[in-house]
Amino acid sequence: MYLVTVEGGDGSGKGEAVRILKKVAKEFPFPKIHLTHEPRRQSELGKLAMDSVKKGNKTPLEEAGLFAADRLDHSHTWIKPKLDRGELVISDRNVHSSLVYQGIVGDLGIESVAKMNSASMIPDLV
Repeated sequence: MYLVTVEGGDGSGKGEAVRILKKVAKEFPFPKIHLTHEPRRQSELGKLAMDSVKKGNKTPLEEAGLFAADRLDHSHTWIKPKLDRGELVISDRNVHSSLVYQGIVGDLGIESVAKMNSASMIPDLV
């Protein structure tokens, strides 16, 4: 039904905000509430994206591609089926992080990064 994401810099309290949102959302009649994060630490694509940040061994374009690939897979194999069932998904990070980290900091440009992520689920609320 709804994809809600929490964005912010590293150490800004996104994880805690996600937990608080889940608590608040329990007051509403959602069939289920799911928590997730990007990049996914349990997927091969997510691990590659995280590894690229830790090692700093990829170009901004390669890094953006890894994050976009993980997001696309996450969107269509995990998030969308839950939304189609009327469930709520709350995510720690989504496309806005890529727009900042790869688009602005990595100097790829916001439009370029947005295009790379255009087939992924766009949050209903950030």
